Amino acid sequence: MRTQINLRESVNVISDVVNNRPRPLRKFDQIFMKTADMLLQTEHVSRHLEGRRVVCIGDGDAIGLCLVHLLNENVLEQGPKSVCVLDFDERVVYSVKKFAEKNKIEDKISAELYNVIDPLPKKYWGFFDGFYTNPPFGASNDGVSVKAFVRRGIEAVGKEGVGCIVIADDREHEWSQIVLKNVQGMILDEGCLVSEVIPAFHKYHLDDSPDLTSCSMIIRRAIGSERQLTSEALPPEQYKDFYGKGKPLQIKYVRDLTKGGQLESKDYEFEYIKVGK
Repeated sequence: MRTQINLRESVNVISDVVNNRPRPLRKFDQIFMKTADMLLQTEHVSRHLEGRRVVCIGDGDAIGLCLVHLLNENVLEQGPKSVCVLDFDERVVYSVKKFAEKNKIEDKISAELYNVIDPLPKKYWGFFDGFYTNPPFGASNDGVSVKAFVRRGIEAVGKEGVGCIVIADDREHEWSQIVLKNVQGMILDEGCLVSEVIPAFHKYHLDDSPDLTSCSMIIRRAIGSERQLTSEALPPEQYKDFYGKGKPLQIKYVRDLTKGGQLESKDYEFEYIKVGK
């Protein structure tokens, strides 16, 4: 494994991805990780996801694209075999597709429109070898929103699967410790083990809490822990405070009106969840 990286080359290459991302929508707890931390996170998970078919359950930060692009540009020596991004924001989907086409990495990365309220498409049950997710932090729902994303990741990987989960981890914020505890309990209940945690590993462009940190957690399926391949819709009672206090899950998709990926604020609209769904 490479012991040193060219800092200028690495930052320049990852800036291609950063510049390609659509603007974050704070309404949905979309908060971008700081660029240097993105580089460290990408290098870290590249080793765990080496040679694997990976699914990203939501990916506003574009770590999936970072993994593929940095590997393709020889900044990384290890990385996934392929990446599939599933995101409810159509701007993210188009930004990935257009970047992949421009950089001729369409055979390595794809993107589809998907919301975790829906069952995971059956074709993806147990299909992947690894998953990655950086979900809404769940400060107002004790981690229910985090569990929703993690559960989809677990449903998507087979018995040799691994996962990387980014969760708020800051001792100055008691809620983050409650969420960590609840999510780790859910992971054990799902027959998985936490194999590695790097605490307080990242910071964010977050105006109201600029010092908030998150950890990088690696999980794996426990040997001998088989499960039935299945996926069910998210119960409506879990919609409450999904994106923060007073911010329930109401939007099915963010629709990209110009199919451009990088958009100004008026180039998208919301598709609401239908009543009774």
